[in-house]
Amino acid sequence: MSSVTLQINLSGGDAAYAAWTVPALLDAHPGVAERLLIVDTCKPQRTRIVDPTVRFAEPGYTQRVEKVLALAEGWRAAGRVDRVEVLRPVDPLFPRLRQRYLRPWVKETHDYGGCALLSYLAAFELCRTRHLLHYDADMLLHQAPGYSWADAAVTALNGSPNVIAATPRPAPPIPADSPSAHERLESHAHPAGWLNMWFSTRCYLFDLERLQPQLPLLQGRIYWESLAAKLRGQGYPRSPEIMLFRRLSAAGLWRLALRDDRAWLLHPVKKDVAFVAALPRLQAAIAAGQCPDAQRGQQDLNLDHWTGLLA
Repeated sequence: MSSVTLQINLSGGDAAYAAWTVPALLDAHPGVAERLLIVDTCKPQRTRIVDPTVRFAEPGYTQRVEKVLALAEGWRAAGRVDRVEVLRPVDPLFPRLRQRYLRPWVKETHDYGGCALLSYLAAFELCRTRHLLHYDADMLLHQAPGYSWADAAVTALNGSPNVIAATPRPAPPIPADSPSAHERLESHAHPAGWLNMWFSTRCYLFDLERLQPQLPLLQGRIYWESLAAKLRGQGYPRSPEIMLFRRLSAAGLWRLALRDDRAWLLHPVKKDVAFVAALPRLQAAIAAGQCPDAQRGQQDLNLDHWTGLLA
């Protein structure tokens, strides 16, 4: 996959489980051109719904960030990754990201809910290949031996000029003709899977050549929506998912979810002590393609469904 960079986002919030999840994602893509980790050390700004002094209290926040930085540097020293890019609170990359992808008046590093914004745009900017293969560090992936969903995605994108991104199945397979049991928007048939205009930042393979003509993302409706939210001081900044959805859907561009059931994702919403304790067994089961029936079609992990299987 000489045209693909594997990139994983990390922050202090990933400290408890990254030692298990990140190596599994790295091992799943041995043939990529480069492996890039982006470590976001920036504390989210205060919004109407986020108080960073409480939600990201010290000294715990800094301690978690330092743990993630040590993990990332360890993987680089061991040759597991090629580059580690660290985003600092005052980073020389940020003005370029705002100018190219947003607007100069967007000064914040995170969205209104305290979730990452600039670190996702940094991945677009720092990728040196045509295709960016991105994961959040908490994602769990099943991929059958000998199969590469990224290879399949590149092939599908090459034959579909109006498709800008692709993912594996977002949930363990179900018999219904749908990528999951609960899709945010209507899906449309494609020879390789299903088309949808929602761009989840959990995982995707993006064609960056097709992205460039669509920049900045804040154009049209999403420009005025974001500016109004800034002036009101509410719901600002919008999330990168909403920005991508508004801009790319207006351009008639789609995200493809691959139909092949040899690769699928799970997203752990609740990452508590019980999740971390179960993670090695959970990863082993997922790697083997095992999944309880109650979890099938569900994108978000429900650990209660796995009790019998993991026992």
